[in-house]
Amino acid sequence: MEKILNFRDVGGMQTEDGRKVKTGLFFRCAMPDEASEKDLEELRSLGIKLVFDYRDPDEVTKTEFPYEAFGAKHMAFPMLNKEDKLYRLQKKSNLRRAFSHISPEDVKQTYRRLPFHNEGYKAMVQALVDGEVPFIQHCTAGKDRTGLGIAILLSILGVSFKDIMEDYLLSIQMVEEMRKRIEAQLPRFLIKWADRRFGFLLSVQAGYLEAALDEIQKRYGDLYKYAEAEFGLSREDIRMLRDRYTE
Repeated sequence: MEKILNFRDVGGMQTEDGRKVKTGLFFRCAMPDEASEKDLEELRSLGIKLVFDYRDPDEVTKTEFPYEAFGAKHMAFPMLNKEDKLYRLQKKSNLRRAFSHISPEDVKQTYRRLPFHNEGYKAMVQALVDGEVPFIQHCTAGKDRTGLGIAILLSILGVSFKDIMEDYLLSIQMVEEMRKRIEAQLPRFLIKWADRRFGFLLSVQAGYLEAALDEIQKRYGDLYKYAEAEFGLSREDIRMLRDRYTE
């Protein structure tokens, strides 16, 4: 893509039983608001049916992205809530926000909460069951909420956590591009100061995704119990999905 960051097809990943996730069905990206005409043309060619947008309303730009321009249904599911320091940061004035501080533990706490009672992920899994593919998952940077949504999807389809983590860490490349864009808008003397206070928001760390997995295991013990409790999927349902979406 020309302007949409972190865009990729997660198909082609190998599953633990030796098959591969089918290509052309499951995509991820950062916010698509700056898409070029060429990007829109490519999106049209993919036949996208649904777009799962996990951004909070405060993150959405004033310019409405033309999802209908490539025939997709836009599904908005804000995921941050009052328990998240990241949410409270958004609600502060620009001045108070500038003097806030985000730590790795703050980010991990959000990751620990996101896998549970999450309407966005439930809708995404239901689309999987209903065969409403291809679809895209995205948030602002396409690395945290989207990264976890993709991890859940790939886990259901039988991809190992090791390989899921490798895909998750690919977003590091996008982070570098975002840093360049932000730094281009800041006075030089503010760059290091901002990085100390907000740098963890612009990072991709294995420990974040591991925090979510640890919490899932702590609550449910394994993937099958988690999938049944959170998404209503039986072992037979998971086997059916793997047969449908891997080859």
